[in-house]
Amino acid sequence: MGLILVHHDTGSPALYGAAAAAVAVRRNCGFMHLASRFDTKRHADAEQHVVASGGLAASGLCWFERLSGKPIEPVAPIEAVIDAARQADIVVPIHPAFLADANAIAGLFAAAQLQAVSVETIRIADGVHQFADEATGTVITWRDQFGRITLDEPKAEPETALTIALVGARSDHVDVYPAALASLADAADSLRLPLAINFVDPVGFDEADAEQTLRPYAGILLPGGADMKNVAGQTAVAAFALENQLPIVGLCLGMQTMATAVAWRAFGRRNANLAEANPDVGIKTFLAMAGGTTADGGPLPEHRTGDQQTEPTAGTRLAGLIPHGTIVRYNHRYRLNPDLVRDMETHGLRVAARGVNGSVVDAIEVVGHPFYMGMQGHPELSSRPDAPHPLLVAFLEAALRRQSQAS
Repeated sequence: MGLILVHHDTGSPALYGAAAAAVAVRRNCGFMHLASRFDTKRHADAEQHVVASGGLAASGLCWFERLSGKPIEPVAPIEAVIDAARQADIVVPIHPAFLADANAIAGLFAAAQLQAVSVETIRIADGVHQFADEATGTVITWRDQFGRITLDEPKAEPETALTIALVGARSDHVDVYPAALASLADAADSLRLPLAINFVDPVGFDEADAEQTLRPYAGILLPGGADMKNVAGQTAVAAFALENQLPIVGLCLGMQTMATAVAWRAFGRRNANLAEANPDVGIKTFLAMAGGTTADGGPLPEHRTGDQQTEPTAGTRLAGLIPHGTIVRYNHRYRLNPDLVRDMETHGLRVAARGVNGSVVDAIEVVGHPFYMGMQGHPELSSRPDAPHPLLVAFLEAALRRQSQAS
């Protein structure tokens, strides 16, 4: 019984708790985390990991869930950490750059001494593809070419691979919010499929170059995120995939921009947008849930977060991938404008799942497209190395068919 502080002096939000998670799993210890703070102007998605019970936490905490198979608990105060450490060994990640309280480390030591709780400190040394105990040199965890934190040394990948475009800056997916990239790699592993990922920055995306930029890829993944400056580029990428039969999958914001691309087809290319990205646009594809009502007249949640149930629509492609009552992690405040759905359906949209008693569109797909599917939730957060999300497996299968046909 005692406290194990894993001290990792990193500036990468994606590594928050990564080495500590590996220590906790290797030693079969409990895992708790203190309040964190990030510069969201620099790293917009640094605190976008959805906690199962609701709320958001540091994005790097996905590594504990992936390695342990257990859900992350919300932030714990120092008193709760010490109480737990009196009953069992508890691992706590310490990242000086990201502590909300600069005095938290001293507070932990003082509280531990007062309660006669032993404290062990492990300092992490960074390697190129591994993290080791600074004192002993023992490797604690590795990081593979997809940014995944692993307990075993990764194997080299073959040169010939399926090529996928992951929309977003490389730094965002590797250093800030790592779950989307990791989930793609999980899906590829399940198919024994070598994977090559290239990053397409939506901020610098030029529609005039779409043919040259996007045509070479077998498929595209549009991620979620909180940065609205990505919306225009994401929607343009989705529109290209829609019109050119290019397999594409969307997660949360990615689903919203994919739906908006269908709205461009229905209402005109520049007439529709997310209300969150452009409050003055004429046709708002996604509206705030705050103040809205469900089909039975009850209030919609202002912020839908945590593990929630979704119901796939019978006869849809998604219904063949996930069962009724599937639990998905959600983190959104906007929903597809219900007044637009019928018109969008005449242009190929199909509602693939609903939530909140049928009042919120949880997934979309497009009829007749090789693969155009998006989920309002975060299926990437349900992915594990040995259990990828079915949506992402199906996406890679569609991308593989396209690449095989092109070769």
